[in-house]
Formats: sequence, C-alpha cells, structure tokens
Amino acid sequence: MTGTRSDMLHSCRLEFLTADDLPECVALVAETFSLQPETVADWFEKRVNGNPWQPALKGCGVAFRKERELVAFRAMFAQPWWFMGQDTVVAFAAHTCAKKEFRGQGLGAELIRRSRDCAKVTGSTTAGVATQPIYAANNFTVVGEDNDFYRCRVSYRKSLEKRTGGFLGSAGAVMDFVLLPGTRYGGAKNFSFSLIQQCDERFDELWDRSRGGYASCLARTSTYLNWRLFDYPTCPLSMGAVFDGSQRLRAYGVWHVVTFDQHVRMAVLRDLFAPVDDRAAIMGLVCHLLAYWRKEGITWASFEVAHPGITSLFREAGFTHTPSIGSRYYVHDPAGMEDVVVRGWLRSGLDGDYFDLSDSHIVRQSAQQGRHG
Repeated sequence: MTGTRSDMLHSCRLEFLTADDLPECVALVAETFSLQPETVADWFEKRVNGNPWQPALKGCGVAFRKERELVAFRAMFAQPWWFMGQDTVVAFAAHTCAKKEFRGQGLGAELIRRSRDCAKVTGSTTAGVATQPIYAANNFTVVGEDNDFYRCRVSYRKSLEKRTGGFLGSAGAVMDFVLLPGTRYGGAKNFSFSLIQQCDERFDELWDRSRGGYASCLARTSTYLNWRLFDYPTCPLSMGAVFDGSQRLRAYGVWHVVTFDQHVRMAVLRDLFAPVDDRAAIMGLVCHLLAYWRKEGITWASFEVAHPGITSLFREAGFTHTPSIGSRYYVHDPAGMEDVVVRGWLRSGLDGDYFDLSDSHIVRQSAQQGRHG
C-alpha cells in the first residue's frame, strides 16, 4: 500500500459504531483471528448488542470506513461502575481489529484516541507493550505498578502422577497439606463454603455495605453478576462464597479453569469481593477455594485480583508475585483522577471483557500471558 500514514487517516471516515455495524465487525474478527463466526457473533450479541448498560454510551465503539467498507474498529464494552462515591458507567475496550492491509497506518492509535468520546470514563485492562505509549500520549492513567498477579501451587498430586505414576502420586496428597496458608489466619474453620449458581439479595447487601471502602470498582450488584456469570456467559465461570456462623455472606470469588494437559490444570481467580478490611473473610475464602480446587484436581492457582488490601494478604500468605508489563490497565477521565482513586482502584478479571471466550486457545493464552496481553 502506498501513501503516508496521514494520507491513510484522511482517506478513511471515522464514525461511531452502531448495532447495525456489528455483523461486519464479526466477519472481520473471525477472518483476522481464524475464529468461528458463530462464536464471535455470540460474544458481540451478549456483551455489546444485548448489554443492558450499553445504551449509556455514545456508541458501541468507533470505526474507520474507506468508502463504504469497514476497515478497522474498536468496540467498547459498558459496565456499571462505582467511581469516587458515585454510580456511573465506564466503557472498556472490548476488541480492536483492522484489516491486514490497513495496519501500521496509524488507524489503531486514532481509534484509541477517539474511543475516549464513548463515555466520560474509558479504559483498557489489556494494553500491550506496543500500545502503552499511545495510551500515555493520550492522557490515560496507568493503574498499578504492574498487574499485581500472584500464583501458588495448589497440589502436587497430579504432577507426581504425570511424572512417576500412581504410587508417588498418592504420596503427593501428604505433600499438599503443607500448601494451605490458613493456619496463621484461623483459616477456613469460621466459615462455610458454597458454590453459587445464582446471586440473590445477599449479594446486594454485601455490595451496599462494602462499596464505600473502594475508591473505584465494578458495581457488583446481583443484577450485574447474574447477567455476566450465569444468564449470558461467554466463558465458563464458577462462583464460590463463604458465610459466617449466622449465614451472612462475607466474601465470594469467581474463577475459570485452564487445562494445559490431563495432569496440569490452573484455576484463575478472576474476582474476589468482600469488605476491604475483612481480612478474616478474604483469607477464609482463599483457604476454602484452595481446598476445593485441590479436590477438583487443580495443580496451580493464579490470583488476578488487585487492591492494596487484598494483594497484601497474598504476599503474607507466601504466594509468588508474577509481574507483567505486557498487559496493563489504563483509564482515561478528562477531569483527571486523584492519586487516592488510582491507588484504591479494585482491579478484577471481570473488568472489561477483551474477547472473553471459551475457545481453548484463547483461554490458555490468557493464563500464559497474564491476561489477554
């Protein structure tokens, strides 16, 4: 292709995406990433076209057309948000895609810049190394020094079975006992654990009494959680919660499982929510999750939730910090953000939805890169 980057930008027309444009977006994504069109269409229908919070945005995203052809787009995903003590809607980048012959011409950078117009607060949870300078140049604020992910061994048993066979694999159950971090916190004994299939008023009560402790976070009402996890999932997600002696909901977690082979599986904790100062409930939940994952044959756990009050507990538990510079969290607010908001931001694997598909290749790549890097 001849011509300069400026020529290319001026030869294309920028516009807001609408629901009518989504079939073209599906076709472009499916072709570019060799995905089944039905899988891509299902994601766009659930996360964008059927998103109850999407009407709060000025559009489904932004796009470039050359003449009448869609050549590049950036879809934006609306989420209800708690931001500096107020309810609002934040728009996160859901997917950015361009036809091969139009890449490297500055369209992607311009899509990032113009996507700021979709909502007052916009961002991306998956800014790669190549795009981070573009976010910085357009006054996006980076949240966190790195991803603040943590990892721990859940069980030796399956790995030993893989390497040595059944006999030593059984001995791994003895080795697993030393992996539980719960004794220093009183562990799980003060809480009961249940898998959750639907969220009810108990989750609204937890949200109402806990949100004030967070400067910025996803609005975790039962309406949102049910929509995202149970009613319209795009990736198989599980939820478990802990309750105290009076059966009051104290904390919950959301995870998916990545299978590397028949002996190695990883649980990826995507979300953890509790009052930020309820250390006993947070660690009680973690202990219960580790015990449950061990019974399910999980080998490793990756904790992809970050907040000073939570990550400090992961460090105290002896989990391994797994920093990444390849997939970062950037946010833009034209009014700017105070340091206390940036520092107190609860980052979760439910923030945004960068093509959160059940496709095994994408899920496995997510775990290996730290998220959709």
